[in-house]
Amino acid sequence: MDAVLLNDGARLVHLLGLALGFGVALLADGSAARAVLRPLQEREVVMLKMLHHVVTFGLVLLWASGLMLLWLRTGFDLERFSPKLWTKVCVVSVLTLNAIAIGRLGLPTLLRFQSWRFGDIPILERIQLCALGTLSAACWVLALALGVFGYFKALNAEQLTHILALTFLTALAMALLAATLTPVIAAIVRFLERRSAA
Repeated sequence: MDAVLLNDGARLVHLLGLALGFGVALLADGSAARAVLRPLQEREVVMLKMLHHVVTFGLVLLWASGLMLLWLRTGFDLERFSPKLWTKVCVVSVLTLNAIAIGRLGLPTLLRFQSWRFGDIPILERIQLCALGTLSAACWVLALALGVFGYFKALNAEQLTHILALTFLTALAMALLAATLTPVIAAIVRFLERRSAA
């Protein structure tokens, strides 16, 4: 098969995997965030499981097409890997590990506390869920940025490492902030519900 055609096909599948994973992951995060205002309904938890499978499929497409592109461009010669390429591999690896954690930890936790508002869930579970969600969103945004903006191509390994560290620290800070504020939001919602009922 023609190498140019193979490269174009792999790039197309790569973009499809990125669009699918990014779009559906943000949709899933938004759906899960409804639990801040009210308990999730069973159909919403079932929908989150289905969305997780779609995101996983997007990641499979990313890995399959990404490995094909790596082979075509570098022949898997590590010396030919640019700092940007290493950063992409790192981000997709974190996304994959996070997706596994969402499937093994996040979704079962949501199911266990399905009838609870998010702010009423115990603090450790709340932090865990927030961290999984914010890390997912941050990594998908970073993956998109790495694929779209040529700016990253000129950065060296140290600069890209700083961007990765800043991304992960920001995601953790947002998770802690969300886990801390959601009980306050839950209390306000309960107060407003009692007032409207009275």
